[in-house]
Amino acid sequence: MNSRLRWKVVGIFAVTFAVSIFAWYPLVAEKLGMKGPDFILQKRLRLGLDLEGGVHFVLRVNTDDAVLAETRATAARLDEALHQHGVETGAIEVLNPRQFRVHNVNSARDKVLRQVSGELAGNFDREPGVGETYTFTINPTALATLREDTVTQARQTVERRVNELGVAEPLIAVQGAARDQILVQLPGMTDVERAREILGETARLEWKLVERGPAPTREALLEAIGGVVPPNTEVAIDVQDSATSGSSSYYLVRSAAALTGGDLRNARAIRDEHNQPAVGFSLTPEGARRFAHLTGQNVGRYLAILLDGRVQSAPEIENRIPGGEGYIRGSFTQQQAVDLALVLRTGALPASMTYLGGRYVGPTLGSESIQAGIVASLAGMALIAVFMLAYYQRAGINALVSVVVNLLLLLGALAYLGGALTLPGIAGLILTIGMGVDSNVLIFERIKEELRTTKGIKAAVAAGFDRVFLTILDTHIASLIAAAFLFQFGTGPIRGFATTLTIGLLANVFTAVLVSRTIFEATLSRRGAARLSIGTVQIFKAPQYDFIRWRRHALALSIVVILAGVSLMVSRGGLPLGIDFSGGTIVIVKFREAVSEGLIHNAIPGEEVVQRYGESAENTLLIRLPQVEDATEGTILEEEVNRVVAALQTTDVPRFEVVGTELVGPTMGADLQRKGLYATAASIMGITLYIALRFRPSFAVGAIAATLHDIFVTLSFLSLCGYDLSLNVVAAILTITGYSVNDTIVMFDRVRENVRTMRRDTLESVVNNAVNQTLGRTVITAGTTFMAAVALFIFGGEVLHGFAFTMLVGIVSGTYSTIFIAAAIAVMMSRRFDPDAARATRRGTG
Repeated sequence: MNSRLRWKVVGIFAVTFAVSIFAWYPLVAEKLGMKGPDFILQKRLRLGLDLEGGVHFVLRVNTDDAVLAETRATAARLDEALHQHGVETGAIEVLNPRQFRVHNVNSARDKVLRQVSGELAGNFDREPGVGETYTFTINPTALATLREDTVTQARQTVERRVNELGVAEPLIAVQGAARDQILVQLPGMTDVERAREILGETARLEWKLVERGPAPTREALLEAIGGVVPPNTEVAIDVQDSATSGSSSYYLVRSAAALTGGDLRNARAIRDEHNQPAVGFSLTPEGARRFAHLTGQNVGRYLAILLDGRVQSAPEIENRIPGGEGYIRGSFTQQQAVDLALVLRTGALPASMTYLGGRYVGPTLGSESIQAGIVASLAGMALIAVFMLAYYQRAGINALVSVVVNLLLLLGALAYLGGALTLPGIAGLILTIGMGVDSNVLIFERIKEELRTTKGIKAAVAAGFDRVFLTILDTHIASLIAAAFLFQFGTGPIRGFATTLTIGLLANVFTAVLVSRTIFEATLSRRGAARLSIGTVQIFKAPQYDFIRWRRHALALSIVVILAGVSLMVSRGGLPLGIDFSGGTIVIVKFREAVSEGLIHNAIPGEEVVQRYGESAENTLLIRLPQVEDATEGTILEEEVNRVVAALQTTDVPRFEVVGTELVGPTMGADLQRKGLYATAASIMGITLYIALRFRPSFAVGAIAATLHDIFVTLSFLSLCGYDLSLNVVAAILTITGYSVNDTIVMFDRVRENVRTMRRDTLESVVNNAVNQTLGRTVITAGTTFMAAVALFIFGGEVLHGFAFTMLVGIVSGTYSTIFIAAAIAVMMSRRFDPDAARATRRGTG
């Protein structure tokens, strides 16, 4: 072994060890009781809620807060507008969260009041009262919309805060008969109190001008003005607790805030000039402009900074402050400053929230399903290993080593970045393994071709890697483009899939191009290495099938399948949605004796999620049931509870009682679903553009037609076979989309190569020849992945059936579309838009 090769081997070992240590060292250290280094132990690989239990708690959104805020804001706007129009009135009094009253209205200006209030208080019904007064009451429609919007905004804010906490793949859903509760499940979370405080803190930040104060008591503050709070002002107290050594201070501040947390651009924990923890902030351009105007117009006055109604500080405005930079000072610890910056960055809650309690819950997939999934995955990997060793002999070891190194790098990088491994992430891992095996198959098949035409084993190996390099680069760049768009526009599980896929693709380029080649070179550098053990068996020996000839039959078959599935979906009102997308019902059941999640899952017909609820000794399970179609909201709970009780009573389970029920909304809200669709559409457009630039626009049309074909065929089979569209199924669809694009690009790369040697042939002949040349690689790659999916379908348990079934259909459809659809569409589009290129290929393909 020469020195260059020796240094390559050392470099590969060093990189693999340095990255993978974050995945395996924390586990080894825990088993052996080892301590340190902390920077590695703190980066252990985490599991998502579907694979690991977590904390389950419920928060109630106090929507009356938002209603009161809207009522006060409307009253303040109306008061200001009336004064601008010269309408003199008495005090404007807020009676309750839904009503305010205007006193002493000048009857001569009554028409102006009605006109102004119609413009500014359109959501309020106006009623005249005794003594020239008007009472404004928010109308029922506006009230219901405001409450619903408040809960939606609260859910989105909680989700942003969870993401800032670093908790990956949480479960967040709206529940309760009044739809005012937010269910939160955080996988692997240990500091429950901190999570509860951060997620439940309103974090309403306001800057308000001080009219009077500070004063030691409320009475002292109001003494000079008759003890009455003037209109459009309010009394605020500072954060100093009177139970401590200090005393509280009182301020009279304007009711309307000059700026709010909505004007924040960023917030971060800092140290102030006294080296005390504080929170630095920067404002948006518009906020900075208004802040500069506010400070410039009020030099010498005090400006109170309030958080959730409590004055944090009230500094004197010494001069105009441009730039929109500043800090919030208070009695913070460093951790409190970090947490406050976090909640300010993610936005204020539109209303306060009440903690209703929480418990531990088990994994959503259930321990039995996880164990079955592990067995199935190991069985699938074993099948792939046996095939690779049997078909490629000792070269198969090369492929297996590459895949193992790929997995080590992927898991290590995922642990270092703080990602959580979930079922969608595992889908990305499966796609990575598939592309890793595919890259090796592509290389091995090309080496076999070179051995038949090239003199010398080393020359054949070198030519095989060199000629496949661009193909591997094209497939991986296209997938990276898709992953980038999925991460940018997606959220939650889709981002988890994209993150895992991105890391895996980068690791795969390293292993396929460098690790695999180095192993070959090291093997051939030994003395006496006169032959290469790479197998002589071929699935197809010089195939010459005319696939293009069958394009119309293939397209007709695909259209029939798609129409059958779409017709069934239309007749059913769409593809049935799983709990993640439709919401449903939660039923909590307590058993007299221990019972497994799998037994309960099998006892209840249909799709449901069964989780352990509380400690194991409590024998309590949480059952999430999908939304019932054609059922009224008032009867859903009763019907679902009766269905669960009836199902359990017919099964041999211990005695039980229902201890809790609740309606729950979808964990994938409408905004998340919309982002998911945007992410998928953007990724497909990105791939289309890349293929158009690398090949021809007609080829891009063929690739995207094949991809859409696979998505629709898969959805059709899901409909025909009665599967719901769940988050796991979406992860599988994203995976098979990656397979489809990968297959198609490999074939198009061979077309581009063949153009140089088949210059006088028609494009139809060149494409047909490329499909035949890559047919063996296509079948082997699809076959190995298909074996893994079959093992998951057979041994993975009922919970994973939808995921495995989608994978099986997608693999078959992806192989079919590469051979019959992508090639045919590319040729048809070339004939239509570039007839000269379709007749002869002298110009090349790009």
